[in-house]
Order: sequence, then C-alpha cells, then structure tokens
Amino acid sequence: MSWIIIYTKPRQEVRAKEHLENLGLDVALPLRPIEKIKDGAISITSEPLFPRYIFIRNDLSVMQKVSHMLRNVRGVSQIVKFGGKFAELDGITFAQIGDHATALSSHPAKLYKSGDNVVFTYGAFREIQAIYEEADGDKRVVLLFDLLSKPVRLSVPVRSLKRG
Repeated sequence: MSWIIIYTKPRQEVRAKEHLENLGLDVALPLRPIEKIKDGAISITSEPLFPRYIFIRNDLSVMQKVSHMLRNVRGVSQIVKFGGKFAELDGITFAQIGDHATALSSHPAKLYKSGDNVVFTYGAFREIQAIYEEADGDKRVVLLFDLLSKPVRLSVPVRSLKRG
C-alpha cells in the first residue's frame, strides 16, 4: 500500500489531518517530541517530523471519490505531484518513517545542549554571553560565564536566555 504526500499550509498539519479524516481518508502525521519554553518552564510538546507534510493512504476506491476535493480541504496547500502523477511513498519506506518516529518519541529533542552558547535577555547580565551546562529543574538552568576574568557557575531562569 502506498501513501500520497500532501503539502499543507504553514503550521496547519493537524487541521488538515482532521479535515482529511472527516472525508474518510487514512491520514498519517508523524510527530517528534521537542523541548520548548512555555510559561517560563521547559515542557515537552510534539511537532511534525516533516513540517508542512502529511500522508494519506492511497486507497483507490476512496481516492477516486475525493481526489477532486483534496486541494480545497482546510489546511491543505496542494497535493505533491511529479509529472502530473501523485508523489507516493511505498509501504516499506513509510513503515521505516514510522519506526524512526517511534524511536524519537523516547528521546525528545533538547532545547539546549551542554556547551551551547547562550545570551542573557534581561537583568543585570543582559546581552552577556555564557555557556549552557545543564538543566536545574523545569524553570532554571546552570550556566558558566566569565565574571572579572573568573569562571562563574550561575543558576538562572530559563526564560532569561536565548541562543547566542
């Protein structure tokens, strides 16, 4: 069984998936967990493994009924085509994508990694660069920076940082 590739509007993968499922289609949206800052704390959310792409099972009987409506579904930008034919993934490749998404689900992508350069965004150290060391709970992180030519470890709120 093959899968047809659908290109969605920006950040509307979930909306397109829901509307396509309402048409009776088998829709897949592979997700991966990622750390984000929400309300001043690090939390884990899911985001698409392939931003702006979703997949629908190429069931010939269903596709004949709804293929003319796909482009008008909310959240859908277009059907990916090559030479007038739908772009398809074979079942084996799609299964490998599913296996990869499952493997990623147990290891969320980290917001910051040890050794990353960061910059303070407010407070007394505003615009000073530091090196990220580790998380100190959900709302704080430990940084290493130079203060008067001496290395200093400091625990600060995670919301006071940006990538440097």
